[in-house]
Amino acid sequence: MRWAAVTTLVLAFAFATPASALAAPPEYYPPIEYVPAARSNYDVGRTMAITQIVIHETAGTWFSAVNWFQNPRSRVSAHYLVKAWGGGIIQFVAEGDTAYQARAANPYSIGIEHEFDPRHAVWHTDAQYRSSALLVCAIARRYGIPADRAHIIGHNEVPGTDHSDPGPTWNWAYYMSLVRACSADRAQPAARAAVRTIDNQGFAPAAGLELETVSDEVALLQWDLAYLGFMSVDDVAASGGRFGPITQAAVSAFQESSGVAPTGSYGDRTAAALVQSLMANPSDVPIKDLDAEAESDDVAKLQTALQKLGYIDRVTSYYGPMTLDAVSTFQQDNGVEATGAYGPVTRMALATRMRAPAAGDAVGEVAPDVQALVTSLGSVMFFDAAVLP
Repeated sequence: MRWAAVTTLVLAFAFATPASALAAPPEYYPPIEYVPAARSNYDVGRTMAITQIVIHETAGTWFSAVNWFQNPRSRVSAHYLVKAWGGGIIQFVAEGDTAYQARAANPYSIGIEHEFDPRHAVWHTDAQYRSSALLVCAIARRYGIPADRAHIIGHNEVPGTDHSDPGPTWNWAYYMSLVRACSADRAQPAARAAVRTIDNQGFAPAAGLELETVSDEVALLQWDLAYLGFMSVDDVAASGGRFGPITQAAVSAFQESSGVAPTGSYGDRTAAALVQSLMANPSDVPIKDLDAEAESDDVAKLQTALQKLGYIDRVTSYYGPMTLDAVSTFQQDNGVEATGAYGPVTRMALATRMRAPAAGDAVGEVAPDVQALVTSLGSVMFFDAAVLP
């Protein structure tokens, strides 16, 4: 009798639930458990296209979040919750419906809560990061959302919000490396040819970057600025290649120090000044792109740098599985797509980690003969540190 009563209740609820809430997701979605939110805690349907994904923290256990979302009086919900232990995913609201999770962003975003409760020793886990990244990749694929920090944002980044989650313990750099690695619809491929550099020398990005640009070129610019002491490495690693206010302020500071009008945008004059500053502050990392099966002194130089940072335990001059794993791990730790290949962005991230100057350190002057060489060539190029005085 008890079983029959429960069955009746479940069936009655199923018929009262909007059809979109029960629709099966595409086959490329990770496993999901459906626990419906109270009907008063979301709106059926959407008024705008889905263009962003909002990351939240629960500030409580997953069980308390379930109770809150099922409380008809709470007037809050989220589309998903990812548990800390095991990374299990719960869905509360259909993606086609509007959860009450990010105020002004509700009409065009999907909200994902992440179990986090320091008071009860519930912290973010690797399983949670990986499970959430798989979910985000699936959502991005379904709606054509670019897998970058302009479209995958924190609750604290929603316009007009008064929330602070996710807090400082949320590892954006690692999370975005997982998202980029699993996304089938990356805005830009990882190949070096996709990164536009000045004369294809691979140290400085081509001009033409400004506020809200999201690209590998922006990531390269940010690591260049970090290398020269104008950005913190943590800000760069967490940016996801997005040209935001922090990058704009760093570009302006660099421009002022270099005698360029502080516009905050990265144009031709700023690009020329950046290359000159990098030439005056050379790094002992390989200038050539490297990948699996390579065997050379440059590979040995790369391995030596990785060894100093604790990513590899020996130098062999051969780019085999050991080096691929070491480079991939370094990339994950620094918010770079974990391809295992050594290209422009990884090069400057490695150079920065090897040098790690304090913000505001003086940028060196370019020797007159180097300046004359650049001028005579009629374009700005970057040279191997070994040929510089």
